[in-house]
Amino acid sequence: MELRTAQVLTDQIPAGHMPCPEPVAARPSSVSAGRVANIDRLRILAAIGVVWFHTEGAAHGEIGYAGLPIFLLVFFSLIASHGHTESTARFARRRWDRLMVPWLFWSLVYGLCKIGKAVSAMDISAMRDMLSVECLLAGTHIHLWYLPYAFVSGLLIFVVNGWTSEISNIAVILVATIVGASTLAAHATGVLGSHLMMPLSQWGYGLAAIPLGFAIGRCLTVPSRDTQRVLLFVISLIMVAVCSVLNVMGYSPLAVPYELATVLVCAAYAWSAGGNAFVACVAPLTFGIYLIHPLIGYGLKSFIAAGQHPAVSIILTVCLSAIATFGLTKTPLRRFV
Repeated sequence: MELRTAQVLTDQIPAGHMPCPEPVAARPSSVSAGRVANIDRLRILAAIGVVWFHTEGAAHGEIGYAGLPIFLLVFFSLIASHGHTESTARFARRRWDRLMVPWLFWSLVYGLCKIGKAVSAMDISAMRDMLSVECLLAGTHIHLWYLPYAFVSGLLIFVVNGWTSEISNIAVILVATIVGASTLAAHATGVLGSHLMMPLSQWGYGLAAIPLGFAIGRCLTVPSRDTQRVLLFVISLIMVAVCSVLNVMGYSPLAVPYELATVLVCAAYAWSAGGNAFVACVAPLTFGIYLIHPLIGYGLKSFIAAGQHPAVSIILTVCLSAIATFGLTKTPLRRFV
């Protein structure tokens, strides 16, 4: 799911990564308070969606999986909307602190949990898996793949944004949108290698979000609000058209999440809406919810049969993960959520 996505995302994202409202001065001038409130709402929905997708027995998981591209599109768009205002080294250092440091911490946490489980069950193979290529690339739990991916991809967006700063925004936006739509189609149809080992398959799925998020972010740098809306509408229209074709071809599980995510993110930036206390309090917890929910979900299995009560499992997992995240924000561990 920068999933402190907001901090990283909104600060250029996940200090918490999906954090609490950052200082106004840290926000790009092109992103109004109303737009930030909309993005905060999307982050909350995205966190719920990710939990929904990971919940055993939950129906229509492809809808919940839209949470992942929402996180990615917001993260990349915020980087692009900031412009090239700092050195690459400083940008990389900030992203390292907000993404890779939490990744290392939670990889340790999940790794210790896996080792404890393997030792209690005398499962030697499970312990060997801790040294697999998958663990080295993604972390000790597969959902952690998002953090190193966001770090590397965010750095790429930052560099490309600088290279293209003198090129017409409209040209950059249209080319990036077409590249993003083509990348999604290539991955969905298997041309890009959708059946690769983990986390390469996840990385492949996230590739389309890089140019699409870049295109959306560049829309926000256009001075005219009306022109911004037109360009955001064009991006949405292209993606709806491509995803509709993919749906007809039978690739709905991959197309539906991106279709929903692109339309929602573009709409959030196009129209402003006032925030409220609930959104302001919950949005900063979304990164922590993303990071912690597998642990909470595993614990709940002892009390709830997720396959029989998926809705209850989703609600409890989200709420308990939010509570755990809030508690961690009051401790020295707050930098990891």
